[in-house]
Amino acid sequence: MSPLVTAEIVAGMLVLLAVSVLAFIFIRRRTLAAGRPLMVAAVRHTGHGYRLGLLRFGGGRLQWFSLVGPSMRPRREWERARLQLDSPSAPHEVVAGMPDAVEVTCHYAGDTFQLALAPTSYTAVRSWLESAPPGFNVNVA
Repeated sequence: MSPLVTAEIVAGMLVLLAVSVLAFIFIRRRTLAAGRPLMVAAVRHTGHGYRLGLLRFGGGRLQWFSLVGPSMRPRREWERARLQLDSPSAPHEVVAGMPDAVEVTCHYAGDTFQLALAPTSYTAVRSWLESAPPGFNVNVA
């Protein structure tokens, strides 16, 4: 085989690999959303840096998925009734890919962590958290 044919095969394989990775990312994101709000958010636990990922809420749970990787399961999950959010503030450190992010300190079952998200995403999460859970007091007139 000539070097030109080998180079064409390698280039074709690289293009196929890039298209496959992009298709997987697109399909994973669409599957994770599953008709629920999905937004970019970063999570930071005490003593660690921010980790960028996808935040999904619906029903009674707030779920955080890693941005990269094949896993379809949430890395972190918090129950709506036990989650408390403090007031938003400017982040203490720069969050990559989120220049206008706000930082919110969260409390969940004795654990404290920070979420960094866009101001509009914070408003959506706060509204979801403060609204009545589905089926709660449905017969109130």
